[in-house]
Amino acid sequence: MKTLLLVLLLAGVCSGNELLGYLEDWVNVKWWDNNIPGNCLMGCFEPQPYITSLKPYSSVNYGFTFLTENPTPSQVSCSNAPNGTSGGASGPCPVWDGKAIYLAAASKNGAAAITPSTSAATPGIVSIAESSRMAKMHPDGPKRFKISLGGWSDFARVGSVQNARSIAKLMGKLVLWTFADGVDLDFEHLTPFATINGDDEFAAYNALVAALREELDSNVKPQWSSFAATRKQQLQAEYNALQPWQQADMKPYYQTNMNFMDEVGKNGPDHLEVSWTTRFNAFLPAGNPWNYLLPGSPRPNQTFATDNEGAKIWPQSGASFDTANIMAYDAGTPAGALQLNFTTIMNNFVTYGKVPKEKINIGFEPGEQAAGGVWEGMAADKEIATYAKQNGFLGAFVWSVNPSPTTNPNGTKLAPELAANLNNIIKPTWRWGPAPVYTKCDPTTGNWPGL
Repeated sequence: MKTLLLVLLLAGVCSGNELLGYLEDWVNVKWWDNNIPGNCLMGCFEPQPYITSLKPYSSVNYGFTFLTENPTPSQVSCSNAPNGTSGGASGPCPVWDGKAIYLAAASKNGAAAITPSTSAATPGIVSIAESSRMAKMHPDGPKRFKISLGGWSDFARVGSVQNARSIAKLMGKLVLWTFADGVDLDFEHLTPFATINGDDEFAAYNALVAALREELDSNVKPQWSSFAATRKQQLQAEYNALQPWQQADMKPYYQTNMNFMDEVGKNGPDHLEVSWTTRFNAFLPAGNPWNYLLPGSPRPNQTFATDNEGAKIWPQSGASFDTANIMAYDAGTPAGALQLNFTTIMNNFVTYGKVPKEKINIGFEPGEQAAGGVWEGMAADKEIATYAKQNGFLGAFVWSVNPSPTTNPNGTKLAPELAANLNNIIKPTWRWGPAPVYTKCDPTTGNWPGL
């Protein structure tokens, strides 16, 4: 049995179940702190609410990092695409600039999280790394932590295979600097990008997946423990260069992270994950594009342009993906909010997409939804999660761990309740072998105990 487990781990095959949560990196954050390097220019999670919100989850995705220089949540289409529209909802969809992976508009101080020349921790690296550290040092035990690239606001295209390889290099570098457990690819505009003249966006995306898998396995993992030792030396040098009064104020940060680096190096890298986040309509049966609707659901007059998008991705990239996250929410249409048959959606991925059940997470968004979507309710989500658990699926995810009380006041209350219920049903575990051992942080400060 031990030999079989070792073989599965080396092959990147997971076991167990997962409850994943998406983090909104703009909610419950502080935007300035003199006692953290980089001063939290890109926001740092307030430790106590952050640690509390992670409790039911086994894994979290940090959202978001971007290719675009100008994240634009109000944009809905590409003005330089044949199906673009005029007006404020449309805008340009440029090719990635090749300069950086961003955490905010490029014009903002500290927005570039990582660049080809990065040799010291940027404000973005510090923000992500602190989130990753507190997840691993969680008082209830370690949580897996990945960095999400993309999201709705990212209207920049990969554009070419060469860009794909460059992006993979930068994301691998960002994983290493932050000691994250991999990368989530949440690319929501591939279909409109592919209609732009001269762009083969699906080929570029598939090249990105392959290059990222190679980068994490062949470059990041071998450097993991040695880079932890290097980071400890860098942190010690930074601390030594501070004035005595600064050392007194910043000791909790520096001592915590230097201690943490010792444990990172000792534990070594876990399996570094690549996940694919996509929509509920990624795989459909021929001639039946609405098979995932419940009998009483509205039915639009036109099908979605993104129907069967998965067929352009999974056959080429499925072997490189560890996880498929299905966004089964935000399903508003001019005909009304769609009523989704979640079990049909999950089985569409298995039957028509040939996606292994053990890689599939079904996604929920309790409370308010974008695009006129309507939440199906707590009882429905518990029933769907029970189906997933009993039928061999990986698990579920929630958007989001920390909804904004301004834009999602109902979600702020409902998301933690749903996560607790899903935890009881799914009973998530560490996906790849025994969980690493980290010292548990102070639940109030997030620091090493006693600091």
